[in-house]
Amino acid sequence: MSKNLLFTALWAAATVVVSTDASARPEYVAPTGAAGCTSCHYDNSGSGFKPGVLAAAASPLGKIAGLKAFLHPTAVDTKPVLHPINPKWDITVGEAPLVISLQVSDAENDTFALHGSAPTGYTLSPVYLKNNLPTIDFKWAPTAAQASKVYPLSVYVQETGTGRTLSSNTVTANIQVWPARVSATKNVSQFMLQGAQWTNNTLSLAGQVVFKANLTVAQRTSALASLTLNIMSSSGVIVYAPVKLSPQVNGNWFKAIPLTGSEVPCSIKLSYEGLKAARSVSLAPAATCVK
Repeated sequence: MSKNLLFTALWAAATVVVSTDASARPEYVAPTGAAGCTSCHYDNSGSGFKPGVLAAAASPLGKIAGLKAFLHPTAVDTKPVLHPINPKWDITVGEAPLVISLQVSDAENDTFALHGSAPTGYTLSPVYLKNNLPTIDFKWAPTAAQASKVYPLSVYVQETGTGRTLSSNTVTANIQVWPARVSATKNVSQFMLQGAQWTNNTLSLAGQVVFKANLTVAQRTSALASLTLNIMSSSGVIVYAPVKLSPQVNGNWFKAIPLTGSEVPCSIKLSYEGLKAARSVSLAPAATCVK
């Protein structure tokens, strides 16, 4: 008996749905811009309604306007996203230019233009794909007159497509310009410090070394055997004996240096073959770190 009652209830419900005013009628097709009966129904006989049709017909906008909005939804435009960059960079006058890759994501793949403020003398590359993301390279080779200063970089992108006006988040960075080096030898073209953090009585440093392109493997090996990383506080206090680096094939290097809370610098300054880099030490104890 319960099965028969259930069947009857479902049949009655189905009968109500089919007999609603929003059933398949030719007069609804043109006003709503429907392609035909199957825009709302599962077949050309008007059997059943696709999800959302009945709610659209009951819209406060009215039946025709509601169905039209349902059948032709306005595409949602989302903001582009400018990916994060390192907040601090170092560049030495007379050396290889600084290159910062600015990468953008956008759900609608809109075109965009770069905006913001930067130190004078920079150039921008055309947009190209890097790791399947639209990318613009910010490139800057500072002059001698720009040395010994820190320059802010602040950029964002804005959509340029028809009817597109949304802007991305803003990314910022500070660029430290160091005077030209006076080293007798110059095997390294770039020396970068990308992270400095103190935890568990250990100062962890990470960065990258780029050797000059014309060096042979033997020359690079010889250079690494003699080059040392000099470590001091921002005021020039030597906090550790010079150490050797062993960069990976891609140039990335890591160094873990044991330092207590009274030995670790608040800010660190490194020198490698005359190239310099400086950073605040993350998590350094403010009360005891070396100034």
